[in-house]
Amino acid sequence: MSGDGSEERSGALRPDPVWRFVVGCALVLAALAALVVVGALLIGWRLARDQAPGRPLETFLVGDEGRYWCIDLKPQDAGLAALFARFDEINDATRRRVLRGTFLESIPFPQRGTRLDEFAPFTLEFSTASFDGAAGWPLSTDWAARGTFSHGLFRMRAAFRVMRFVLSRNATKGVTQEIDGIAVTEIHDNRLRFAFATVGNRVLVASDAARLKAVFQVAQAPPTAAVPKVVALHDAIRLPGEDAWAFYSNRGQDGGAVASFDVNERDELAFRVVASSGSAIEGGGDFAGTPSDCSLVVSRFLPGVPVGAITIDGDGVRAGDGGSKECSGRVVQLSTRFAELVSRITEMRRSGTPFASPIPPFLPPPVDPRSGTAAGPTHEEIPTPRR
Repeated sequence: MSGDGSEERSGALRPDPVWRFVVGCALVLAALAALVVVGALLIGWRLARDQAPGRPLETFLVGDEGRYWCIDLKPQDAGLAALFARFDEINDATRRRVLRGTFLESIPFPQRGTRLDEFAPFTLEFSTASFDGAAGWPLSTDWAARGTFSHGLFRMRAAFRVMRFVLSRNATKGVTQEIDGIAVTEIHDNRLRFAFATVGNRVLVASDAARLKAVFQVAQAPPTAAVPKVVALHDAIRLPGEDAWAFYSNRGQDGGAVASFDVNERDELAFRVVASSGSAIEGGGDFAGTPSDCSLVVSRFLPGVPVGAITIDGDGVRAGDGGSKECSGRVVQLSTRFAELVSRITEMRRSGTPFASPIPPFLPPPVDPRSGTAAGPTHEEIPTPRR
């Protein structure tokens, strides 16, 4: 009897084969999951890692720029916060107007407003090479842009690494090279040509790799070395809550016109513009003193904003330091005008209607590959015959 009892107890303690199989499968799956997680982390680290940690900020301005814009968004800016709140109100009003009279009107769709602190601080810069004021055409078609991010750095780097891999698979359309320790990818597909690179929390895009190399070479130079007179003018008229600034010059380092912009809580874009003594502003003309002349100068800094929307303070130009000329003013109802501009551009693209100006005033015209000179605008509906 004792022997029978011991056999029963040992049989009860023996593991079930099915249970052993389940545990084994769980261990294998756990090991595979761990391998996948580790592999994903390694791939993500390689995609998102900084190529040049500790590299100093580029000066960006090489010295031959004819036009330059800089937008600097700060999360604590009360004017920008009010502007984004008005954008949400406009979007909500548009949604209600579209859904009015339909069964969707009563459905409480979730709404997520645009928050400034989700992507600010953020800086966007754009520059084009020297312009010939008398001819109205650029001396070259070199341009460059730089975006400085504070959020989503890993996603941004990974996205550009993937884009570089995809675009560089065909050597006839994309080539990646190393310039000053930075991987630069140059794309040349049909009429599309540009080069891009990522450095730290910055993305740089330019007309070609040579322009990016020029930007990289001045990385060790002082920030005011490229355009000292322009920077001095900017310091003289900088608005207290400045959100953007720009300059226009026909003479490279010999100064020009500089503008400072600030979005205030009254839904206005306040600005202050200064021109150095004797500077040619537009088409070789001088900065005259009437309010209409000031509006024309300011409109060169605000593409898409009609001259009639620009209000000039006082009688126009007033004398500044060192013989300079200054003016100030504002663009009212900024949120409404911006929404109308976006709607107009969207409608034009949807209907295929060409813009009023084939070449925007802030972009250089295309270059004729046969002569290397600036070419006039062409229209898709009128094909250019072969020569």
